[in-house]
Amino acid sequence: MSEQRRKFRFVVVGYGMGAWHARLIRQVEGLELYGICDIDPAKREKAASDHPDAKIFDHFDQVLADDSVDAVSVVTPHNQHARMAIQSMDAGKHTLTDKAMCLTTDEARAMIAARDRNRVLLSVFHNRRWDSDFVTVRKVVEEGLLGHVFHIQSNVTYWGTPGGWRNDRPQMGGWLFDWGAHTIDQILLLEPSRPKHVYAFDHYRHEGRTSVEDYINLTITFESGLTASTVISYIHRSRMPRWHIIGQDGALTAEDFDKPLTIRKNLNGLDSEITIPLFKADWKSFYENISGTLANREELNVKPEQILPQIAISQAAYRSIESQQVVPVERTSILTAKPLTHRVGLNAK
Repeated sequence: MSEQRRKFRFVVVGYGMGAWHARLIRQVEGLELYGICDIDPAKREKAASDHPDAKIFDHFDQVLADDSVDAVSVVTPHNQHARMAIQSMDAGKHTLTDKAMCLTTDEARAMIAARDRNRVLLSVFHNRRWDSDFVTVRKVVEEGLLGHVFHIQSNVTYWGTPGGWRNDRPQMGGWLFDWGAHTIDQILLLEPSRPKHVYAFDHYRHEGRTSVEDYINLTITFESGLTASTVISYIHRSRMPRWHIIGQDGALTAEDFDKPLTIRKNLNGLDSEITIPLFKADWKSFYENISGTLANREELNVKPEQILPQIAISQAAYRSIESQQVVPVERTSILTAKPLTHRVGLNAK
């Protein structure tokens, strides 16, 4: 069977959020869910029940030693991504990590170097590039419906206490390496100029405090003059709008992930309110792009070089919190992704 026609055999490593990856892989033509790996016996049992035809591994070394494995999706705590991805690529496997790609720009560069020396694919599961709200917001901005954009707000706010390793800073890194990895990635796709400096602050709940902040507020200033802010919070009993964007010709608001956008602008001399229904989008598109890239049919959408500015912003933000000062962002190369409208069917819901 030709390289263009055969299925690429994937192993998902980590069967928490890895369950999402396993389901998506099974839905994509050209990919095969060959196996699932987890060190937890209960999760291995669940994986075997969910996917009885998949090979179950209890150790990562077994995955790396299996010559039938073409590719690995690493879905483990954030501080393990760089090490495991480099091991996987050094074993000759195409490699994906869940977001965050890693916790430092040094780790990211080491991962990219491993990709290059082993001539394999490396990408990051930024599935929320295919969220319907973001796809619609991006199209509105790209088509100039708001005119020149001054400021972008992208917020993810809840009330609650996340559990598991996300309460442990050494493993998790902080919310800018979790939800913030998505919101910063989306902001960078909306603003092509280089991030210049950041200012950030955080809050911790008084009772049940963990080593990870319960609220973080970050503002990024770009070389173009545009500013963008993101709030990630688990102490919001009343949630902030998911999006608020201010432009020369109008303002956009989205109350939640699944709510239509509202644009307020002047039309023909009258103040007008326009409702924009969300376009359809699907997380499966990430793995469809991986399949197409492996088969040499299309260009990789989520390139690891694109993620370097995001990681640099997050590192600078935590230095800003420590110093209570504005902090410059490490200069990294800028790679702009192709518009999602070229990759997904944009049919209104």
